[in-house]
Amino acid sequence: MTNDANLSAAPRAAAPGPKSINCPACGAPIPLRALGASVMVACPSCRTQIDISKPEIQIIKKFNQAAQRFELPLGARGALRGQTYEIVGAMVRSCDGFQWREFLLFNPFVGFRWLVSDQGHFSLGETIKDVSAIVASGAGLRYRDCHYRKFQSGTAVVDTVVGEFYWRVKTGDQAQTTDYVSAPWMLSREKTPTEATWTLLQYLDPGEVEQAFNHSVPEPDGIAPNQPCPSSQTLASLKRLVWGALALAVLIQAATVILTRNERIPIGSYLPPADHAQETVYGPFHLEAHRSLNLLTASSPLNNSWVELDYALVKKDTGESFEGGNSFEFYSGTDSDGPWSEGSRSATATLSSLPEGDYDLIVDSASGDSSGNPLQQSIDLALTHDVAPWRNFWFASFAILLYPAYLIYRRLVFERERWSGSVFDPFPHRS
Repeated sequence: MTNDANLSAAPRAAAPGPKSINCPACGAPIPLRALGASVMVACPSCRTQIDISKPEIQIIKKFNQAAQRFELPLGARGALRGQTYEIVGAMVRSCDGFQWREFLLFNPFVGFRWLVSDQGHFSLGETIKDVSAIVASGAGLRYRDCHYRKFQSGTAVVDTVVGEFYWRVKTGDQAQTTDYVSAPWMLSREKTPTEATWTLLQYLDPGEVEQAFNHSVPEPDGIAPNQPCPSSQTLASLKRLVWGALALAVLIQAATVILTRNERIPIGSYLPPADHAQETVYGPFHLEAHRSLNLLTASSPLNNSWVELDYALVKKDTGESFEGGNSFEFYSGTDSDGPWSEGSRSATATLSSLPEGDYDLIVDSASGDSSGNPLQQSIDLALTHDVAPWRNFWFASFAILLYPAYLIYRRLVFERERWSGSVFDPFPHRS
């Protein structure tokens, strides 16, 4: 977008003089909305381009082609981001077969702004006066603490022009353009043989433009280069809540770990009997915590053998039984690839919600070695009483992070679609 380096010098009030002129080509009246700030105007009737910078009005170019339809009419007024603007000029530009529209907005107190319409998406632009604040940063640019990535470049051509402008614009004018994106912002650089200008554009919701100018606008098509990602916005709004919920879950779990006894109670050695029907009883032993979580661990130096253990913790005063079991096996050998081993020499069973009281442990087993004989090695048994439960913590963490993870996935899909329209696509391996 070509713009004027002296934008700040735009007058605060219209200069004295006529508010309209008659087109020298067709005689139609042409209202002048930014009189004193504009240097050319295109007749809305016959599209003749007229120089109004001098007292004698001169035709720059006569253009009799039918007027281009714009979604917003010249003279329309609307409030955008707290300022009221009037549309004083409009043009259609194209690059590599793609067309977009640019509306020149005017407010006598703030000067000129740009409203860019591209496939139903809108951005509000302002010329950057201090271009020294734009600095190179890696493969992109940095401006106002934002990093911008290069999105596209090409040669923009003016196809249609109508209304007033503060420089002499005509159909066929060309400029080398380069756009850098950091949604919802975009830095646009335009270079002509005489000057280079930078414009900062901010994405506008089409509904905001429609409401501001009281005119319907087309439905957006696709994703705009600087369109904010809805998932990113939702994720940002949830950030504090998610971190707070995770912190609370960690705090509760830490308190649980501190308050549990985590007491190790040796049970003794267990030798699987040759008669599988025989049970072994250990105890009694006392469990102090009420409704506690307990781990019963069995370990043995197995080698090419297996064992299955069944447990029953029986409360002595009530006869209530809490059952569990585990199994483990270990095999090793040597083959053409060298030594190998598989399995484990220990296993842990979980016994939850045990009431406080005295208990007997009843153990039954089945075992065998590589010859099919019962295990001849003893098994060490130990009970860890009142351990901290972790399942609820991991389940809560999963539940807290599930929706943010979905939003992150949706953001990735959105960004891939956004950058699919760029020759500087950072996503590799597209099919």
